[in-house]
Amino acid sequence: MILSGTFTFRGPRALVWQLLQDPEVLVKVMPGAQRLSRIADGRYQGVMKVGLGPVTAAEFALDVTLGDLAPPERFTMVIDSKGTLGFARGTANVALDEEGPDRTAMHYTSELQIGGRIASVGQRVVESAAKAMTARGLQALQQAIDDRLAPSAGSTSS
Repeated sequence: MILSGTFTFRGPRALVWQLLQDPEVLVKVMPGAQRLSRIADGRYQGVMKVGLGPVTAAEFALDVTLGDLAPPERFTMVIDSKGTLGFARGTANVALDEEGPDRTAMHYTSELQIGGRIASVGQRVVESAAKAMTARGLQALQQAIDDRLAPSAGSTSS
């Protein structure tokens, strides 16, 4: 399955890049991710839970590797997850373009392969769920950007 699209964030490219390298943010924007820890530069391990159709929320071990880094312009994300109900492997190419001082366009193309019992729910169900989870992840990243750009609650202005 291939997913691609463009999403424009309200925030500067350097900040979007920074947040996409932060495991505390990645765990919020990666569909189903429960935990994610940095084990080396550009390498993360964690746990994700995914439920599709009749397949209840199954737990998967998750490995994420960021490569082909060209800060703050582009990177590749490789995801490998395995669990008792199957596996998911994927690669995403991400490019960030400035669209003004406080707007960043993310262009992404991802290819995902799933197997095992979780794949038995059917291509249309999986594709629909993947699109919905991608949209939620992009909105979660926008929220992280908004939170980072918001003035601190305790500050006062004159």
